[in-house]
Order: sequence, then structure tokens, then C-alpha cells
Amino acid sequence: MIEIITASEKDIPVVEDILGDAAGWLDSVGKHLWSKEHVSWAGLSKNFTASDFQIALLDGQPAACMAVVDYDPFFWPDIPKGQSLFVHRLAVKRFAASKGLSTALLDHAKQMCRKRGISELRLDCIATIQKLRDLYDRNGFVCVGEKQLFGKFPTAFYLFEITGKT
Repeated sequence: MIEIITASEKDIPVVEDILGDAAGWLDSVGKHLWSKEHVSWAGLSKNFTASDFQIALLDGQPAACMAVVDYDPFFWPDIPKGQSLFVHRLAVKRFAASKGLSTALLDHAKQMCRKRGISELRLDCIATIQKLRDLYDRNGFVCVGEKQLFGKFPTAFYLFEITGKT
């Protein structure tokens, strides 16, 4: 069973553990994505609060997480605060891979939009990670652009327009 909860300060080590597990696995298969600063609370807290994170529990065990915020001036500078929700740091622990947690989290973010009366859910990813792009495509996101960040990171930008159903 999958349950999704909003993180609190006490869950910070859980978020770090999930992100660290995912980053470690990606490194082990030669697909470096996040540095230690990107998965430690010292780095995360520069952009997120604990309650920005949603944690997916699989049969009661923390298995995946994502951050959801209502403003992202770095990746989406033209989108005013509150017009969209933005997903960041979507990660699944290896023991829970291929068990539907990413889709459950994305569906949860869509529901968060509906509850807040927000009609757009956005995210970005490294454009060369096809498996991730396929996940977003399967979940109804549309690639609305690509650009090279810092002259070296090919980034794809995705949008899901909220309607009455997922």
C-alpha cells in the first residue's frame, strides 16, 4: 500500500536518506545527477522547507519523495508565484523501484494543484535521461522547451495542465 505524507522537521533525515539512496544508485550506474549538497539538508534548506517535501510510504516504509513548491524563479523565472506548482527532487529508493511510487507522487502533486485551485504543474529534468522523460510523458506531462543551463546541462521543461481528472 502506498501512503503519501507531508514531511515535517523530524522527517529531514528520511528525505536525506531517500535522496542519498537515489543519488548513490545513479552514480553507481554512471548517471551522476545530484551532488552531496543537492541531497543533504544543508544544501536543500537553501531552497526548501521540510514541509515542501512529500514522502511516499510503501507498506509503511519511507520509499520515495519529492519537493513541491509554488514558486521557482531559477528554472521558471517567467511564472508568477502561485500560478503553478513545481516538482523537484523526485526520488525513489532502490528497494521500491518499479512499484508505482513516482506515478503516485506525481498524481499527488496534481491533486495538490486541484486543492489549491492551481491549473499548472511543472517540472524539469536533465534532457538526456530518457527513462525519466518517458515517465513524465506517461503521466501526461508535455515538454514545453529545452535549454542548456550553465552551458553544459541539457534541461527539459515539462508542463501538466490540470483539468477535472488526472
